[in-house]
Order: sequence, then structure tokens, then C-alpha cells
Amino acid sequence: MLPSRCARCGAVSRDFLCGPCLDFLVADRPLWLNPGLLPGPSLLDLTAANEVAIVGADLSEIEWHRPAREPSSTKAVRLVRLLRLDSDESAVVSVGDAEVLHTFLRDARRSSPSKLDERTALAALCRYLQSREWMPPHLASQYGLRAKVIEPPRAVEPKPEVAPREPPEALPPIEPSLLEVSMEPVVPEVPSEPALDELEDLDLPEEDVPLPSAQPVPPNPVPRPEPPLPLPQPEPIPGPVPEPEPEPGPGPEDAFVDPSQRAELEETRRALEKERADAEAFVRSRTQDLLSKEELLFARERAIESKEEAVEAHARAATERLAELEKDSARREVLRFLGAIPGMSASQADVIATAFPDIASLTAADEKALTQCKGVTDALARAIRLELAPGELEDERRSSRLREEAQAFVEEGDYDAALECYDRLLRARPEETSVWFDRAELLVLLDRPEEALQCYTRILDVDRGNRQASYERANLLFGLGRLSVAVDALREALRLDPSKSRDVVQKAEQLRRDGHPNEAVPLFRAILEIAPDDPRAILGLGDTYIDLGDADAAEAQFTRALGKDPQNAPILFRKGELLERKGRWGAAIQYYNRAIALRWNYPEPWLVKGEILLNHDRPTEALECFEKVASFEPQRIEAWAGAARAHAAMGQRDEAEEALAKGARLGADHPAVRAAREAIAQMAGTAPTVSEPLEPITDLPSLAKAFEAIEEELDSPVSSVPADFQSFVESIEPEKEDTHVLLQLAELAIEGGDPRMGLLRYEQAIERDPRSADAWTGKGVALQQLERFRDALEAYDRALALKPDHELARKWRETCARHVQSEADG
Repeated sequence: MLPSRCARCGAVSRDFLCGPCLDFLVADRPLWLNPGLLPGPSLLDLTAANEVAIVGADLSEIEWHRPAREPSSTKAVRLVRLLRLDSDESAVVSVGDAEVLHTFLRDARRSSPSKLDERTALAALCRYLQSREWMPPHLASQYGLRAKVIEPPRAVEPKPEVAPREPPEALPPIEPSLLEVSMEPVVPEVPSEPALDELEDLDLPEEDVPLPSAQPVPPNPVPRPEPPLPLPQPEPIPGPVPEPEPEPGPGPEDAFVDPSQRAELEETRRALEKERADAEAFVRSRTQDLLSKEELLFARERAIESKEEAVEAHARAATERLAELEKDSARREVLRFLGAIPGMSASQADVIATAFPDIASLTAADEKALTQCKGVTDALARAIRLELAPGELEDERRSSRLREEAQAFVEEGDYDAALECYDRLLRARPEETSVWFDRAELLVLLDRPEEALQCYTRILDVDRGNRQASYERANLLFGLGRLSVAVDALREALRLDPSKSRDVVQKAEQLRRDGHPNEAVPLFRAILEIAPDDPRAILGLGDTYIDLGDADAAEAQFTRALGKDPQNAPILFRKGELLERKGRWGAAIQYYNRAIALRWNYPEPWLVKGEILLNHDRPTEALECFEKVASFEPQRIEAWAGAARAHAAMGQRDEAEEALAKGARLGADHPAVRAAREAIAQMAGTAPTVSEPLEPITDLPSLAKAFEAIEEELDSPVSSVPADFQSFVESIEPEKEDTHVLLQLAELAIEGGDPRMGLLRYEQAIERDPRSADAWTGKGVALQQLERFRDALEAYDRALALKPDHELARKWRETCARHVQSEADG
């Protein structure tokens, strides 16, 4: 499936717009979220002229100039007023209007506007965006807050101290372009609430009305803190009032009292109102036209869909009728054919026509299939086959007869005669795969494997996916000793039929036992590709690596298998054997203990552990291992021979001879029996005294207690550490062990009653992974068993700091804290 892409930038995205484009749309183009946004230019383009004519000094020559481009803020202020965004009415916004307003918002985001009209327009635009229902709530709140911040304070006009007169009504602001003579009328924007104080920006010609030298009235009067004192004149009421009598003296308002100028302004205002009404009517009409066209398109789409559904339904009905007619015609043809068969009744013909509805299926049916129909006898089936294919009936009878003869010869043991029958059958019907299989089996019985191999090759040439032929060919190659070709064939058979993995594992193990590890390795790998968790393949591949001398690869294989299944006793035993070969017999014993804990009646780890302990002068514990094997597997010669050697090492001659006699009865020439006999023969007349440990060791994994007992026997404080103990310590150093292996070894030591060894393992795990909460918790348990409660509390606190929800650390800490509190109270 091809990945979807963003409609704007083309980036891979499951949505219509990717994340960056969506953020850009929300942040910089909010009006694009309006579903009612109309296509078209801005309203300013419809009301403004493209060119302005300027009259020069000489009226006979007219020069045309493009007007200077207005600032974006000026356009936005005019557009806000034209669209009446500052009112509660719904505005119709086009794409061009949206671009102007987006530019205004972007410029305002860079630098806040300083002019009053720009700030007012920006606040109105933000309030408009806040009040729209298509605006997301979080953006609406942001625009509302921005409107409150940038909205200019509304000044309260104070009552004038001296009001000689007031104009009858406020005049709208005049655009500078209105004062110039133009060929085309320019329609400037008129604000909704004009004021006289905005007229100071007008550039009036000096020859029409001379401006006084007095200071102009400020555009935004600042309200005074206290109201002015009333004047003796009558106070003017708000709203239009009659014009008072002019007072003598020039004033700042006298510049705008010219009646002709006022009439011109009124005419301009009416023209602007008319242009705005026309623009609104045009937009409304265009909107209505678009809506009507959209509804018309929807109606046509629905009509087309309904017609398509009707056409599809009609086509399906016609197809079904044709199928029924064709089926009925084929059935009628079968009934017509069966009616011509002598002895055929109507019920029999109906049953056969139901089972074989056309001539093709009836022709493919043999006599046995026809006799399965109710009421069809062998004679009737033979008559039907004779009418359908007279020559094929004879071929079928001949093939059946040859098969029966071949089977009879095989039962009598005459394989040559049976092979001749199959050869005759293949000459008649060489496409029969079953005949090739039977011929190959006969050739194998006749000890002609090369010819049998040719039979399977012939089958694979016709059908490359034949699983049985591929596997049988691989077996033949394996038996012929062509190992390289046999391995490839077995891998191909395993690919075609993964259920053959158990049989292929046996072939790979046989290759390893026969001294062909290089051929066994790819076969084991092929099995692990199909079944990664097959324990026999894992063990076989590890043993093959050991046979090749690659102990590191074997250890890596066993470690990876233990990571997937740490409860596999045979793999634990193999890992222990590898460690023993490296001289790390102490760590090997730990793995043997784990294997024994998983399967207590697993004899191999018991025997190897007993051999290790016996070789390192630990006959008492070794004897327990051999006796344990003899208890659940009394026919094991190694167990009795090992027990005899252990008794001999302890100086117990009678017990050693008794165990040797039991082993000799099972196998007198066994190497283990001969070794035990030599050990007993080396015993002197008086049995040497064997130093026993100070306290008996009942727990087999508890090796640290035995070492403490050995150290206590050394009375001289200046004597060095025993060589045996030093060898053990060096052997159990975890050079390349993982953290989880160290944790498991520590748990085994704790369960075996050896907290000192467990503490040592937990500290090694902490050195490898200081952030392991399980290691700190185990260290606390070991310290608590050694009655170092305050150190245990610190370990628990460290574990809880790394993992606050560690349930085991919390429970053990509560127990330790109660013990510390009881000691403090006592």
C-alpha cells in the first residue's frame, strides 16, 4: 500500500495535512478554517481604481500615473470597515479578503500597530475571529485575549469649557485621493462612526480655505480627571442640535464650515454608500449562485449514483439469469446423454446429473466415482464410461490390473517382477506421479538407489513443490554419502515442509556424531530459521560449535537460548560444561544446581557435579551426588563407580568395595568401573583419616559454608589461603556473565542458605548495572540475612529510589524497619 502524502508540501502523512502544515495553517492562515470562504478577489479590488488621472499645470496634457501602493495596514483598516467586522453581523469573506487580513495579522504579530485606527481594526478582527463557531476553542480564547490587550482605551469626551458652536452633524474623514481630479471615481472607505477630529489628516488646497495659524484640535482628547465647571450658556444636549450663532474671531473649526465643501462630502458619502451596497449585493448574488450550483451538482451526483446502482443491479440480474440458463442447459445435456444409456432409469439419471452437472465433470469421473451414486451398479457405471470414452475404459482396466499384479508380486517378495509391471504402467501413463513413487520404493528395496534418485528427480522436474519427493530425494542423497548435496536438499525439503524439522534434526545430529560438523552447522541453522525455539537444534548447534573448537560461539548460542528460555535444564547443563572446560568449575556448579532445581531427576548434572567435587577433594558432597543418581536411576554404572571412588577417597574400603560390586555387575569393563577399581587398589592397609568439616553441609549449593569451615581449620594466622579455595574463587569469577545471570546465581545462593555468596553475586551485578533495582533489593535481602539491618535498609532505599513501585523491596524494607525499631525500643 502506497503511503499517503500531505496535500500542501507532499510529505508522507496519514492525514490530509501533515503536522507542520497544520500548524502553519492554524498560526498564519486562520481564515482558511472558514468553510464558507468564497473564491474571488478582495472587495478592495472591486471598489478601488487601478489608475488615477492627475491634472498637471497644463490642462491640454494629461499624464497617467499608477498610484503608490497603500500599506497593508491601511488596506486592512478599510476592509474591516467595508466588511463591518466590528459589528455583530455575519460578514461574507472572499479568498482575496482573507489574504489582506492575513498580511495585516502577520505584520501586527511582528510589531504592534501604533496608530489608533490600526489598533481598532486589529481588535475588531480578533473579536471577529473569536466569535466564529468554526474557530477552535483554544485559538478563539487567544484571539479574545489579544483583542482585550490591543484594543485602545475609549476616551470619554469631557464637556467643553467654551463651546461657541457645534456643527449640526459630524463629517466623515476624507481620503486624500478624493481631493484630486480623477478620470475614474475612486471609492474610499467610510467608517461607521466618523468624527470631526479625524479631518486633520486632510490635505485641503490653501486657495479654497485658508487655514488659521491656531493649534489644531488634537485627534484624541484626553478626559480630564474632574468635570469642568458649568458655563452660563445653556448646555448642549447630545445628538444633532441647531448650529449656534458664530462668535467673532477665527477658530480651528472654521476651516471646515464651507457649504460647498460640505455638500461635496455628502455627495461622496452617498456614493460610497451606494458602492458598498452594490458590492454587498454582488457578493450576495454570487454566493446564492454558487450555492444553487452546488445544490444542482449534488442533485445530479445523487441521480447519477442512483442510475449506476440501477444499471449494476440490472447487470447482476442478467448475469444470474444467464448462469441459471447455462446451468440448466448443461444439466439437460447430461440428462439427454444419460437417457441414451440402456437400463438407465429417471431416478438414477437425476442422481448422476445432480452429482455431475455437466459433461466435463461426468467425463472426468471414473467407475468408482459413478458407483458412489445411489442406485448406480458396476455394470451401469461401466456402460456410462464405455459411452463416454471407449478407449480410456480399457486403459483404466489395464492400469488397475497392472497395479494389482505389482502389489501381488511385492507381497510375494518378487521385486523384479513388480518393477516390470510398474515399467509397463509408466510406458502407458507416464504422467502418473504415484507410479513413480512406487517404482522408486521398489528400486530402494532392490538396492538400486541411483535409479530411485532418478525417479524422484523426474517427479521434481514435473512438480518442483512436491514435498514428499524432495524429502525422499534428500534421504537418498544422505544415505549415498553425498553430504553437500544432501544438506542442500534437506534444507529445500525443510523449506517446503517445515513439519519435517524433527526428522531433519535427527539427520543433523547424525552428521555431528559421524564427524561431519561442517555439514551439520548449516543444517542446524536452517532448522533454527524455521523453528527458533527448537531445544534440540539449539543444543545440537552448540555441541557442533564445541566439536569445531569454537567455545565462544557455543557459549553465545547457549546464552542466547537461556535469554529466551531460562528454565531449560539441558541448556543450563551444556553451559555448565562449557564453563568447566574453561576451568571455571565453581560457576559450572552453579549452572548444574540450576539444572537440578528444574529437573531433580536429571542424572547428567548430578554426575558431573559429583566428579568435580571428587576431583577437588570434596568426597562427602560428591558421594551425596552419586547416591542421588543411584536412587532414581539404579542401572547407571557411573553412579555406582563414582560412589565407590568417593568411599575410597574417604577411606571407607568396605563401602567402596560394595558399591564397586554393584557397578561391576552392570558392566565390568566400563571405564568408570575400572577407574573405581584402581582407586580402591591404591588404598593403603590403613585408611587415611579424612578431615571432616566442622559442621555438616546439608545444602548442596552452600559452598561458602564449607569454605568457612576449611578456613577455621587453619590455626596458624600466617598461613596463606589454600590452593583449592583460591582455585575455586578464580573459577567462579564471572568474567563475561550478564546481569540477569548474576542475579540468578545470587538467588540460587540465597535459596541454598548461603547469603555471603549471594551478597557477592549481587554486588557484582550492581557493578555491572548500578541502576538495577532487583540487584539492590537482593543485596538488602542478603544483608538482612547476615543481620546487617541498617545496611539492608540503605539497599532497600536505593532500590525504591530507582523503582518506587518495587513491591518486593517495599515489603522487605517494612520487615527490616520493624526489626530495627524493635531493637531500638528494646
